[in-house]
Amino acid sequence: MALNPSPQRQSVVTFPTPNVNDILFFESVDAERVGTDIPEYGTKHPDSKKWPNHRLVHVEASDPKQQTRYYRYYYAADQLDQDNDNWSYTEADIGGTKFDAVARDYVIRRSEFNPELPAMGDTMPDVPVDKFPSSARVDELNHNKTDTYVLAQRKQIPLNDKVLNGLYVVEQRVYVKKVPMYRLDYDEFFSKTNYTKQTLMYATEQVSVNGASFPISTVAKNSDSPYWELSDYGIVRTVQQLSDNWYAVTKQQVVNFDGQTTPSFSYFTTVNYFFPPILKLPIRFDEWEKRSGAVTHVPEVQYEKGSYRGPCKALVTVSWSKADVTADAVDEPMQPEPIAVATPYFNLRVGETLHGNVNVDVTNGNADATYKYTAGTYFFPETNHTVWPDSLIVSSTVKKFRGGYLKETTRVYKPPESP
Repeated sequence: MALNPSPQRQSVVTFPTPNVNDILFFESVDAERVGTDIPEYGTKHPDSKKWPNHRLVHVEASDPKQQTRYYRYYYAADQLDQDNDNWSYTEADIGGTKFDAVARDYVIRRSEFNPELPAMGDTMPDVPVDKFPSSARVDELNHNKTDTYVLAQRKQIPLNDKVLNGLYVVEQRVYVKKVPMYRLDYDEFFSKTNYTKQTLMYATEQVSVNGASFPISTVAKNSDSPYWELSDYGIVRTVQQLSDNWYAVTKQQVVNFDGQTTPSFSYFTTVNYFFPPILKLPIRFDEWEKRSGAVTHVPEVQYEKGSYRGPCKALVTVSWSKADVTADAVDEPMQPEPIAVATPYFNLRVGETLHGNVNVDVTNGNADATYKYTAGTYFFPETNHTVWPDSLIVSSTVKKFRGGYLKETTRVYKPPESP
């Protein structure tokens, strides 16, 4: 279309963007009026007020098949402000996974085009302002993070104009929104909810391994890297290569652990257990006098508690740790002991019981017609428990579990007192 042409110049204008200042156009120039000397490429447009940013980029005859005094002078804005309106929402397919994305087309001089810039994975310009803002969030470890659009794909699109196609490159850049994908699963064993997080990473993106930084493409090839080991927080990482340059890194929480409170739980149950009888001390001896005048001593055995065998309340405590742990010390079980004394004067037999120290003193005096004077003491030391303990740790085990160690300890409580 003509834009106020002078007698010696007529302009044909195209608009690569809705911004009227971003214009590619040529002017039909009468060489007899403006001169036959062609300006150097890069020369600014003579009407600097109307076209302050445009420079000469190409000159050709209006009709190349015949000599003519008319030429076409092609002008283009030196720096096109393209980011304000060269965008559209789309989807990007990376390794079969769909991501929300923004596509942008850029018109770039071939002489200035660099296929490596911007680099893959670079952040998209936030233009128009606040149209594609970065979103702040707090991750699962309470760390502040920012989600942004990053360059994921690029391709060249040919221009319809053969002249401009030789001078300019149209590159389409697709930016994906790099937002981690979360999945929550209920862990029935620990009665907690564990998360799985998948993050899109470009090949050159750095990850920290023992304080040093490495590109994810290098770490992904090293199965022995500490990066893939179970972390102190109960997290294990896996990786899937989606394309030549893109990777999906997954962090899976195998145990819900905040790094401070040991993952654990406890519950009450019942287990069968034996509590032996408790002997009442001291042991009394009743005297029985015979018609002949001799005296017989008969022991009277009494018990503080009778034995109990059956279901008892028990507390089971389960805990997990990454490092190997030592099982809790198991309490010494109650070990009842029998008491047995046999003399010509009495027999004392007590079955296995818990008891304190027992002394049985024996003497026949000087009046026995059958046996000479004899005196003696039978001593039975106290058992390892003299009463029923309130509770006992009866078992404690440690076994491998989810890449770490699981400790399970059972504590049994004494049966309740009878009313």
